Amino acid sequence: MADQSSDLAHFVRRAVNLSVVLVGVLASAAAVYEYFHLAATGRLNIYSQLVIMAVALCLPCGVLLVFISRARFLKPVIWAVFFLGSLHLLAFVSISLLVDSDVSLAIQHGFWIIVVQVCLFATFDRRTALSLSALLFAVLLAIVVLYLYVGGHNPLTHVHGGSLIQLLIATGAILVLLGGLSSLRELALVETARAEASEENAILLRASAEEAKAERQTAVRALIEAEKAAQARDSFLASMSHELRTPLNAIIGFSQILEMGDDVIAGQPEKKLEYVSDIRHSGEHMLTLINQILEYSRLESEGFDLNYADHDVVGLAEAAMRKVEMLKDANHVRLLRQWDTQLNYTIETDERALSQVLINLLSNAVKFTPEGGLVSLKIEPDDGGGLDIEVRDDGIGMAQDKIAYVSDPFFQIGDQRSTGTEGTGLGLSIVRSLVRELGGKFEIQSRIGEGTLCRVRLPAKIGPATPLDEAANETPLAAISA
Repeated sequence: MADQSSDLAHFVRRAVNLSVVLVGVLASAAAVYEYFHLAATGRLNIYSQLVIMAVALCLPCGVLLVFISRARFLKPVIWAVFFLGSLHLLAFVSISLLVDSDVSLAIQHGFWIIVVQVCLFATFDRRTALSLSALLFAVLLAIVVLYLYVGGHNPLTHVHGGSLIQLLIATGAILVLLGGLSSLRELALVETARAEASEENAILLRASAEEAKAERQTAVRALIEAEKAAQARDSFLASMSHELRTPLNAIIGFSQILEMGDDVIAGQPEKKLEYVSDIRHSGEHMLTLINQILEYSRLESEGFDLNYADHDVVGLAEAAMRKVEMLKDANHVRLLRQWDTQLNYTIETDERALSQVLINLLSNAVKFTPEGGLVSLKIEPDDGGGLDIEVRDDGIGMAQDKIAYVSDPFFQIGDQRSTGTEGTGLGLSIVRSLVRELGGKFEIQSRIGEGTLCRVRLPAKIGPATPLDEAANETPLAAISA
């Protein structure tokens, strides 16, 4: 719509400019013709000669100025032509009627007043053009009335008087017609502007509606996420109250027994060692829970402070497996190492972050693997020079609809995963955040009754910082086969 309006306006400007040029050419031709006509009829005087020469020179200069300036000086030229031309025409009509009594010559010049009126309405706004044209008509009317009155001519019986009346009627009719057409033009412009404004308003309303719809959807998603987060926090608090109370009760209870002295456990030295061992295990469990909460809180509040360097991933994997050795023995789970000792598994990474990732994944797999099960850690190079690290267990797995949420903060599978397990629900959330900062991708695939596979893809070198979006960084893959 805007392009069409622009093209139409450009076309109108070109048409107006061309019209002005043609009018200037015709007026110059008329001036030249008038000179030879007056000379041939013996009516050429000094005033006529000067005026015709001035018109013959000024009109082409005005047309040339309009053409060169691309109509920037159109209105000043029209103003100049109006004033000078109107004065000339009215003076010539007055002289011809009142001095020379040459009605035919007066009528010839009087018709050019109509041309001046047309130029006024084509260039200026309706009120200005109407006022100036009315002024011209009024002066012409006064000159004709004065001529008829002074000469005592009856316009009904006087031949030339009738021609003058016809000139006045024609001039008045043109004035009325041009006024009506200019009013119609302004009405059309108003309606066009109103239609364009309505269309623009409709477009703005549609855009606003779409924006409001998008904002509403965003708000609904944010509300859903907030509700999920609130439910997760409530579940976390309920879980943590149990997780912390259980080892604390054990520590307090066994400590009270030991405080009673040898009288209570006389003859049972193995019980004393068992109570001390239980106290230590309960303390270690509490320390693990608190460390996970503090680590997650630090990552969320302070961000990541990673120091990249070349590290042997196999060495980090061996250290992580040693740290879960006690948990593995307690659950009677086997650990399997799967990598080629002849290959080099060195990549650019942060030692502490990658170690935390490996420990969390191994601990999670061991914790949710039943007695006698198998947990494997596999390392192999990928096609891009990076590494794929896979931690697989043959536990009971998880439902497909839970995979997308399992790495959310505080999310726990609960009874669908196993019963009696301990934890904060932060292990995989920490893994997800750390892997993202290491420039890698974290993927999970699982099926109930068949186990779970967690895969970490890491690049060989850390490139420019390009944050991965959540969808690309957490890819729930298809279920693993048996």
